[in-house]
Amino acid sequence: MSEKKISIRMQYRYSYFWLIFWFVVFFPIALMLLLTGITFPYNDSVYIMHYNGSRFWLGFWTLFCFPIAFLLLFLNGLNIDIKKQKNF
Repeated sequence: MSEKKISIRMQYRYSYFWLIFWFVVFFPIALMLLLTGITFPYNDSVYIMHYNGSRFWLGFWTLFCFPIAFLLLFLNGLNIDIKKQKNF
């Protein structure tokens, strides 16, 4: 039986410096940054995730009170835009 492998290349749309900095200093903020600024292609479409509110305040509340950050994330919303790729 042959297994089909799926390879997805994710791209971060913002500053890699801050992403690496927060991975080293405080991991949950880096996860929030990744969750709110990632793009990846899958099945002839590109999925773009972005946060509707202020990413600064989301990071602030992640640092000081993690549950409030989840409330902000759910109340302000996390959008996933889907764009179809054209095959030539």
